[in-house]
Amino acid sequence: MRTLDAFLEAPAVRGLFNRLAGPATPAEVRSVALAEDVGTLEQAPRGALVILSHVASAEAVGYRLDVAVRSAGAHHAAAVVLTDGREELPATAVNIAERTGVTILSAAPDADIARLLIAAERELGGGPEAAIATIERTIAALEHGEATDCTPEELLAAASEASGVPLELRPPEEGDVEAALRVDNEPDGSVCAPAGAGQDAVARRAVAHLAASAIGRARNAQRQADDAPIRSRGELLAEFLLAPSGAGDRLLTRMRAADLAIDGWHAAVQVEVDNLAELTDGDELRSSRLSERVGRLGLDAAHTAGGVWHRAQLASSLLLVRMSRSDPGGRGGRDMAVASQQIVQRITSRMPEVRVFCGVGTVHIGHTGLRTTTAEARAAVAAGRAADRVNVATSFDEVGIQRTLLEWYASDSAREAVDALLKPLDRLGERKRDAAIETLRIYLDNQGSLIRTAEAMHLHRNAVAYRIKRIFDELDVDAGDPDTRLMLQLACRSRSLG
Repeated sequence: MRTLDAFLEAPAVRGLFNRLAGPATPAEVRSVALAEDVGTLEQAPRGALVILSHVASAEAVGYRLDVAVRSAGAHHAAAVVLTDGREELPATAVNIAERTGVTILSAAPDADIARLLIAAERELGGGPEAAIATIERTIAALEHGEATDCTPEELLAAASEASGVPLELRPPEEGDVEAALRVDNEPDGSVCAPAGAGQDAVARRAVAHLAASAIGRARNAQRQADDAPIRSRGELLAEFLLAPSGAGDRLLTRMRAADLAIDGWHAAVQVEVDNLAELTDGDELRSSRLSERVGRLGLDAAHTAGGVWHRAQLASSLLLVRMSRSDPGGRGGRDMAVASQQIVQRITSRMPEVRVFCGVGTVHIGHTGLRTTTAEARAAVAAGRAADRVNVATSFDEVGIQRTLLEWYASDSAREAVDALLKPLDRLGERKRDAAIETLRIYLDNQGSLIRTAEAMHLHRNAVAYRIKRIFDELDVDAGDPDTRLMLQLACRSRSLG
């Protein structure tokens, strides 16, 4: 059962009837009936909404209206509907309605009585037809809302109004109807409403899920729009950091135009998912989606920590760079320590299946400083991996000898010397160059021992000897000169760090 007020507010009948008079607390409405003659009101069922025909409404004036209302009240009818469009009633009829507990309603004079009866019957019956009508109204409202680019909040309001179901974005309570919201396949809250009974319960579940789907799509579109400038800046950052120093410098004008504070102070955090291949079975699409989710969670956590952050994807590694137009001073290192821990915590709490290594660079100024802090973060990741510091941020301050090497390599003169020395290998192409530098580094780290190098690389000694000979032939240097070998060792180590 429902009160007359609740019935009149239902979307299916809202606006069809206008209240003229009645008690402060309306009665419950249970059924709908048609009266072709005012005299038949004596037969009105208890709790009925009695709709008078146009003829009967025309007869219900003056004394006959008073009698009709009194008869309806005596039989505990909920309401009497006049269909002649009148807007006022005599004082006597108003007083009788208030005393007897009968509400007097009016409908437009051109109203289709059959439509009034069907709408009221469907709403009161609560059967499959009413449930279907509720769902259809909700679908129409949401389709219109999405077509007109409504916000998630506006879509929720439209679905609530169309269905008559009080939908809310909140955690579910006991007995609620709940529909989970998902954005980019991630949980993002719930659409909830009080549960109903019978067919109304079915309609409420459907309405909640329809609203959740539409709101999820709207939030996803909103996120993609918000991500567009983030992606653009991230792509510029990645392009700059992956390019050789001379080529990368040509990007500075574009970076400044994109509002990247490239001339300011920078500090980098690098995150690598150690078990990415295991979690995705090597599937590139799944790897991309997982990396995207890690990146979004990391950036959200970084923003929470404060400051202006930018995100870039370097192969399978996530790079987060905090940029400031003013010197952060002594608090810069402390802020980065807090931020990096929050980043790791956010990622691992939302994605407990991942194993991450996280490295944190120190604060540096200018575009060369951006390269330096990125290299430091990469070195810190390597140190964390070597120490098996899973799901913990490792600061570059903890790295040791690698820090000295990176600080040397950060200078323009050192970079130029390394680039000149390894230039013949750079001409081999990225894959062959990286393999050659790695082979040479291991060989020099093992004091030129072919046996230990072969063991470290799981190769035959003759294969290593052949590779080393070809590398020195390409470099065209004196392999026996101690100074040359030391410089080559420093160059290979520096390249491996960034």
